[in-house]
Amino acid sequence: MLINYFFIGWTIPTEFHTPSQMFLITMMFLSQHIFADSHNTATYMRIWGSPDDRERFKFYRTWLVYSCIPIFVLGLLKPDFTSALVYLYLITVFWHYAAQTFGISLIYCYKRGYYLKNWEKEIFRWFILSMSGYVIIRFLTYQTFSPRNFYGVPIPFWGPLPEVLFNAAQFVFYILTFLFIFVVLKKFIMEKKLIPLPSVLLVLTVSCLGLSKDTSNAMLWFYVPGFFHGSQYLAVCLSYYLKERGMPEGMSTWDIAKVAVSAPGLKYVGTVILTGCFFYVGIPHFFMQLGFDYAMVGGLVLGVVNYHHFITDAAIWRLRDKRCRELLLA
Repeated sequence: MLINYFFIGWTIPTEFHTPSQMFLITMMFLSQHIFADSHNTATYMRIWGSPDDRERFKFYRTWLVYSCIPIFVLGLLKPDFTSALVYLYLITVFWHYAAQTFGISLIYCYKRGYYLKNWEKEIFRWFILSMSGYVIIRFLTYQTFSPRNFYGVPIPFWGPLPEVLFNAAQFVFYILTFLFIFVVLKKFIMEKKLIPLPSVLLVLTVSCLGLSKDTSNAMLWFYVPGFFHGSQYLAVCLSYYLKERGMPEGMSTWDIAKVAVSAPGLKYVGTVILTGCFFYVGIPHFFMQLGFDYAMVGGLVLGVVNYHHFITDAAIWRLRDKRCRELLLA
């Protein structure tokens, strides 16, 4: 209920003025506007960054953007379409979080000298993919895992899928989990190499998000999008932005922090935060003045922005890409 108040508008009801409730509301604002909203717009900074990136990702900053316009207009005219778009977002968002977990985990592994053979990396990849598949199929099989209302947007249910499909996804996930643990133990016993702790924590966090239930699951979904996924994404994007502009290699953590809070770093962070507020606050408020429902327009913006965000992310953040790998690992 508290979350709905945040999404529908800026007003905080008078009954939520105890210190603990105000702290919770403050955390929602911080999580949403500083991390979650801005991490979407950081993608735009990436595809509009260097001249080379602008040329390489021309499709994503032109035609893919143009395709968002009719989707947005259709959502304004057809509320049922907005509900379906938000539902599609909910179906795919865990895959998006898990894919980022895999990529950042590999960065930690490479930086700590924990090198995976191709077959070991593929087992890691398919372990993450099998977890995503399990969570998505469970979402489409059991309506108890699918919200009926998302921040004021009514949500359909495109199910149930046959339960045998869920059982098969669960079995595959268990097998891949066993294989991943086997790889980690084998490298520890035979190669005397221990997987980096940050990678372990990343995998555990996204696993808890996908596999937990009831209250614990609700609390994780409350904090993970902003403080886990969004903040990580901003850190990666800011690092790439600064390194692309000549930040020296081999800097200490303290020196990197000083560069991050220097004028270029603060300008970057301020730009993505304000741009995120424009999309997620400005646009819904504008259309509310025209008579549209604030929550529905907010959900529509969420769906359209993330439609572009998910597709573009899959193209721009690839460790197989030499330039991307060199900058991220520098």
